[in-house]
Amino acid sequence: MTPRLRTLLVIAAVQLTLASHALAWSGGPMFDVTDIEAKCAVCHSSVGREQLRLEPPAFAAGQIVANRHYKPIEDGTGPYQSMSPADRQKLLADVKKMDENASVTLSMPESVSAGQEVRITVTAKGGNSFIGLALMDSDLRRQGRGIQGDGWFFVGPATISGSDGAVQTKWLDRRGANLKKNINSAVIFDQKADLAANKYASGQAIWTVKAPQQPGTYTVVAVMMYGTEKASTAGAVTTPTGAVLPKGGVFGPSGRLLFSKPVSVTVR
Repeated sequence: MTPRLRTLLVIAAVQLTLASHALAWSGGPMFDVTDIEAKCAVCHSSVGREQLRLEPPAFAAGQIVANRHYKPIEDGTGPYQSMSPADRQKLLADVKKMDENASVTLSMPESVSAGQEVRITVTAKGGNSFIGLALMDSDLRRQGRGIQGDGWFFVGPATISGSDGAVQTKWLDRRGANLKKNINSAVIFDQKADLAANKYASGQAIWTVKAPQQPGTYTVVAVMMYGTEKASTAGAVTTPTGAVLPKGGVFGPSGRLLFSKPVSVTVR
């Protein structure tokens, strides 16, 4: 293989990788229809320091939303430098409004028998276009893992519903035909925020799981992954192909990671 051919192959590989990431990140984890953890969303801003409490202070400070997303908009740096002060002010107000009205809660029994079937309900509010949900064993962004690692067994696929209450199958339909659909993740599609009317999308994911066989105390928490900028008229950018991207870019910090309050479950 000649040096020139090697160079061309490397360039092609990089381009393919970037293209797939563009769809997988700004467009959601559409190629990763499997178990999901918070560490997958590397470009999202963290809502609060608590989810980064084990990380070095300097690193944690750079990940939280105020520093990673709000400040570049305020300062007009990076992708926001071409915006007028008025547009930056509107975008900042809109993304803050999205954050203030976003929430995720988890409901399940706090005492169960080993191997007992349990229903876990996650209720989410916020986001635009879609939001991602997953069940984890802690609210640590970079060190939490799926609850299946603790011995919880997903009996079947999640029942996913959107703002209208209708059951959605779009997420699970993307999974391979011969693969089991009992995964720890859910994506709620067709989310639509109307900031002018103070209306925010919502939805639910309900899983049935079997409790671990080993008695003890376990933590269960839901993580919500959502976007902010595309809900704002100042933050949505339509490409020549018709795709809508956030002003901050495909790998920008306009996405969020938000955890529910952890639930402590005693398995007896």
